[in-house]
Parts: sequence; C-alpha cells; structure tokens
Amino acid sequence: MKAWWSRLQSRERALLGAAVLVVVLSLLWTLVWEPLVKSRQALRDELAAQHALLDWLERIEPQVEQLRNQDRGERTLEGRSSLAVVDQSARAAGLAAALKRIEPGAGGEIRVSFEQAAFVELMIWLERLIQTRPLVVTRFEVSRGNQAGRVDSLVVLRLVGAG
Repeated sequence: MKAWWSRLQSRERALLGAAVLVVVLSLLWTLVWEPLVKSRQALRDELAAQHALLDWLERIEPQVEQLRNQDRGERTLEGRSSLAVVDQSARAAGLAAALKRIEPGAGGEIRVSFEQAAFVELMIWLERLIQTRPLVVTRFEVSRGNQAGRVDSLVVLRLVGAG
C-alpha cells in the first residue's frame, strides 16, 4: 500500500486525500450528525406535546374537581352487601351464564370473573354498575374468547371510600 501511494503523483495524492476526506465527512454527517439532529427535533416535538397535554389538564382540573365533589348520595347499595348487588346486577344484565365467580378480595375489593361473556353486554353492565352504585373499577383484565365478540374477563371493584 505504501509503495502504491509513493508511486502516485502529488496531484493524484491530493485528489485522493480530498476524496477520502469527503467520504469521511459524509459518513460522519450521515451516521452521526443527522441522527442527532433528528432525535433532538423528535424530543422537542414530544416535549411540546407534553406541555400541551399539561396545559389542557390544568384547564380542565376545576371541572374534574367539580365532578369528583358532586353529590354521590344517589349511588347506594340500598342496604345490601356489595357482593349481592354485583351478583344481581350481572344476572339482570344477561351475564348469568358467563358469570363464573364473585369473591371478596383484600381491602374490601370484589373480584368478578367472567368466561365467554359478550363483550358489549359486559361493558354496558360495568358502566351502569359504576354509575349507579358506589363502586369503582380498580383492575380490569380482558382476553379474547373462543368466539367472536366473547371475552374472558376479571373485574376488580372497590367501594368508593373503602380501603
């Protein structure tokens, strides 16, 4: 390689050196500088989106607090146990065949298991339950069932103000 280099004329060496410099600079630009600039811009865009989300959350905070503080006196268990209310409401919603287990959990939780439940009916039941009873969903797991529109699900509920 050294012998080959020494056989080149000084003009050829200068031209070859300039070509190598251009290739090295192009590689540095393409492999280092450009990805850094793109990454920095992506981070700026993400930061702007996060700031916009924060601004929106701060604007709606009074509305959220107002909704949280609304009178919840209408949401009662009507003197019955939470397990009985959940069981009766699930059966009334047409989920009796899919209802496999209702059991008390730690800290006043209620664990409700469904197998091959119709997804739409399950969601309607759950929405009505939390709107009309002093219950909140603390965990919701769902997996696709064997048939279209059917799911296996675990719903963990807790009484508002409990635990």
